[in-house]
Amino acid sequence: MQTMTTSAFGEQLAKVAKMKGRDGVIAQKSLLLQNYLIVDEAGMAVDPESLDVVIKAAAPEIEDSMHEDEKEKVAEAARAEVAKRFASAPKLAVSANVSDSSIENARVYGRLKNLKDKKTAYRFGTWCLAAMGHARSLERCKSFGLALTKGHQEGINSQGGFLVPDEFENELITLREQYGVFRRNARIFPMSSDVKRIPKRTSTLTAYFVGEAAAGTESTQAFDSITLVAKKLMALTTITNELNEDNVVNLGDDVAGEVAYAFALKEDDCGFNGDGTSTYGGIVGLKNALTDTTYQVSDASAAFASMTVATFSAALSKLPAWAAQRNNVKFYCNKTFYHAALERLAMTAGGVTAAELASGLREPRFFGYPVEFAQVISGTDSDNEAVCYVGDLAQGCFFGDRRAQTVAFSDSALNAFEQDEIAVRGSERFDIVCANVGGSTAAGALVKIIR
Repeated sequence: MQTMTTSAFGEQLAKVAKMKGRDGVIAQKSLLLQNYLIVDEAGMAVDPESLDVVIKAAAPEIEDSMHEDEKEKVAEAARAEVAKRFASAPKLAVSANVSDSSIENARVYGRLKNLKDKKTAYRFGTWCLAAMGHARSLERCKSFGLALTKGHQEGINSQGGFLVPDEFENELITLREQYGVFRRNARIFPMSSDVKRIPKRTSTLTAYFVGEAAAGTESTQAFDSITLVAKKLMALTTITNELNEDNVVNLGDDVAGEVAYAFALKEDDCGFNGDGTSTYGGIVGLKNALTDTTYQVSDASAAFASMTVATFSAALSKLPAWAAQRNNVKFYCNKTFYHAALERLAMTAGGVTAAELASGLREPRFFGYPVEFAQVISGTDSDNEAVCYVGDLAQGCFFGDRRAQTVAFSDSALNAFEQDEIAVRGSERFDIVCANVGGSTAAGALVKIIR
């Protein structure tokens, strides 16, 4: 079957309307739909039911000098004539719900793995194609109200790439929180500049008894400051040109998932394992921030399979009361460690039903506290490994979020040209400071368990 664009379809009907009026338009529309597949400007099929034809008669010209009664008679005569024959030149509009029909007809290979629905994936995929230079996708982005805004070459943004629109930035943040344990649990501080200083109280007021008519004793609060300095993180991946051309929905879903997962994984690695080197952007994570033995529990003599409840009781006993007041205490560990140590202890403690043995512990918990899996934490059963943390990550660690993510595309980077692929580059700016983790003179919000 031959194809016809919506604009050509409208032009055909407009010609018929001038010559044959409403009846001619209805007949011509039916004939065209029988012989042509109507498509939008991007070549996507349009549902015939969404094609609405609206015919409006041109308003008759009425002299200003006429009396009101005369004007009404002229207008009434014109309306009667138009209703009878549509002899006057009509204005014809053909409207199609192109965006909805395009999304509906867009093919999905497999199922969406990352974005919440087909519409979101389609819109983000269209924006990605527009960022690659596809003219039709750029026009469609304009109709969607999506702008391509370049990142700035300043200290606050990277050169090149396009700032992800707000609606998609929220989706990517959600994905990063879904994949990333640290971002999901730490306290987030939006950063309006590259450096953000946060006051931290180091000592509080002291109350004193006073005698009658005696002067009170003054006390003062002492403050320190925590400094967040934004670091630039970049993720690079490639997608096939076939996916680029054939499926805009999967393109959007795959790009969003790959970039968000890479960012979440690196954020977790920095937050838990950072050692202050360039590998971690200068970030010192919990493993190296919790150095004071006061807030460590070591069970080096026991393998995962023989660790005891006493080890974890000792860790909880070291946790200060104020850290548990918000009911936000959790265990953070590798999934391997959980099953080999925590789940084993829970299952062998007695009182386990057949249903629990068959189905497992449906929600990972230990000592009543939730357990979060962070695969960047060591799951190796060897001596002197930090294998678990317990405490309130929101009170112990500050997460600085500097700016919206940027995404850029290239057909030549990473050997993409030779391999017929498209290179995708995402970037973000953030920092992590583990500030309230305790020391020799002060309690902290987290305790480290060492194997």
